[in-house]
Amino acid sequence: MFSAPAWKAIGRSLDLSSRESQIVRGLLDGRKESAIAAGLGISLRTVHTHFERLYCKLGVANHVELTLRLMAEFLALTASPTGGLPAICPHQAAGRCPLR
Repeated sequence: MFSAPAWKAIGRSLDLSSRESQIVRGLLDGRKESAIAAGLGISLRTVHTHFERLYCKLGVANHVELTLRLMAEFLALTASPTGGLPAICPHQAAGRCPLR
């Protein structure tokens, strides 16, 4: 869903570990927890535990809220001149971006 630089910026901004980033990437790729577990060579319970910790860390309650939190972070990083990601709104440079 996101480019490699975007994932790196989001992970850094949200203070995600490498494994947490792998877990949320699987989620945003539309994979079920069992597929994420199989792809990473870990147990389903471990994936579930990672999600529970991510929920606490990011202040969300479920997969939908987690996805929305990641999307919000991406948009915030693209709207910020110091976010490290290129703007996605052509009006941002003129200060007229509706995403702000």
